[in-house]
Amino acid sequence: MILADWSNLPVELLGLIADRLHFALDYVRFGMVCRPWRRVVVEKGYSSPSFLPWLMLSQKINSELRGVCYPYKHRSFYLYLPELNNKRCWGSPFGWVVTLDSDFQLGLLNPLSRAQLMLPPLRKCPNLKNMDCGAKRFRNSFVYKAALSSSPLCLDFVVLAIYSDNEKMAILKGGSHTWTPLECCPGYVDDAICFRGIVYIVSSLGEIVICDCQGSVLQNIIFTPLVDEVPKTNFISAYLVEIDGQVYVLCRFMSDTRNTGTPFRPYMRTRRFDVYKLDLGNGKWYEVVESLGNWSIFVGTNYSFSICTNEHPECESNCIYFTDDYSGVSHNTPTGYDMGVYNLETQKIQWLAQDDLSVFSFSVPVWFKPSLP
Repeated sequence: MILADWSNLPVELLGLIADRLHFALDYVRFGMVCRPWRRVVVEKGYSSPSFLPWLMLSQKINSELRGVCYPYKHRSFYLYLPELNNKRCWGSPFGWVVTLDSDFQLGLLNPLSRAQLMLPPLRKCPNLKNMDCGAKRFRNSFVYKAALSSSPLCLDFVVLAIYSDNEKMAILKGGSHTWTPLECCPGYVDDAICFRGIVYIVSSLGEIVICDCQGSVLQNIIFTPLVDEVPKTNFISAYLVEIDGQVYVLCRFMSDTRNTGTPFRPYMRTRRFDVYKLDLGNGKWYEVVESLGNWSIFVGTNYSFSICTNEHPECESNCIYFTDDYSGVSHNTPTGYDMGVYNLETQKIQWLAQDDLSVFSFSVPVWFKPSLP
């Protein structure tokens, strides 16, 4: 019997096969057959330009596998990622996650290719000269968020870091060996994005600071309608996201569940989201956005991002996909994860299936969009 030599299939034929693949994991398996097949996916441009986000689950004891959930088809699987053990993660829509270990080391990892890049140490940033914080606390809670603005394969990528009880920020530009403090940030930072070379920073009470990558303030916008809502809820968190070339702010309203007597629930439970569109030209806010149209938003322990559901019909339009970004930071022992899909039209939440709770308080589920290579 003559065995077929699959590595010598014509490139054109392999391209036709690759064009029929629509799930990122299938691309991974395709590329693992042999080197010629991988070259077709990576070098010949047959790989899909965009995939739906995956939900990477929390770390488990004595396991080098990391669970991944594909919620649009109720599908789950595992990736072999020993590189993520004992590291805190923040997701991104650019194929990479930001990691922080228990020895102050920040890095970037592509969960599909397992490629890694080391980042300069944040603890040497000038606004942390007098820092009094051990390595484990630095990983577990001192750094609130590290947000990647674009693929690190691009020379103009930046990483934004929020830390020190959300009162300090720094920016790392691609190719730089040091972090630059952003002294312009408001008193308590909830989220930040970098859009068209400009940094947008938001506080939980709606204060927006717009600055350049050196920290020089370009614009300051105050938004106060949330103040009246505070007594009715226990907590409000704000996010910034770009949708089709426009900047939006999301306000997430949560209540404390610890006094309800119901076990195995997250300390904070999301009740609703409000969405506002920012008028950058006039430095004002539009009224509450009632519909996102054919867009959906992903927020949580990640760089906040949006996707067009016309290009991804499996994803529900006019929805906000959210994960828990405070368990393990605000509370050391999570009793559940606050994860779901909020529909702006119905104002109802479809809760995502609970991942088994991790004993590692720093490890919570995160959104990321897979990418090859």
